[in-house]
Amino acid sequence: MLALLGLVLAASTSVPAPATTLESSLPWWERIAVTVDGKGTQQSCTFQSSLEPSGPKACEKSVASSMQVTGTGGPQGTYSKITFERRFSPAASLDSGKLEPGDTLLARQVLFLTIGADGSIDGCKVIATGGDMALAYGCDEARAEQFRASADQGGSPAARQAFLTILAYSHDEQIA
Repeated sequence: MLALLGLVLAASTSVPAPATTLESSLPWWERIAVTVDGKGTQQSCTFQSSLEPSGPKACEKSVASSMQVTGTGGPQGTYSKITFERRFSPAASLDSGKLEPGDTLLARQVLFLTIGADGSIDGCKVIATGGDMALAYGCDEARAEQFRASADQGGSPAARQAFLTILAYSHDEQIA
């Protein structure tokens, strides 16, 4: 059971983009995980990306402070890990959105993107939603992203189609 009340996804689902241009020809993922106690006090915040294989990094204070989570005054030793994730799937290989056992889906949104030859988003459509909460990351936020322009087999830049799955999910643990 989710031991949180007042999870505000609007301010916290804008996962920080990497310093470089996003890849448009390969699948990738990014996630922010925030751990809070039963009172809503943040215990940790990490950022991890398949584009940066160096492993999880502590979130910057500005990112961590945007995670507006309040607790319910749950039992001593109860911690909740809230994860916000983006999964990019080029071409027709839609990510399943599958979660690990024990995770509870809070929100899911799938965007169909058309990426222009210059790496900008030419088209965006929400094709699926799920969960009990709304995500603030949508087509407007996706259009602000810049993707690496990729060449077709002839060597000239080519437009691409892709899916971007945005997930928010939680996992509760009792620490003795």
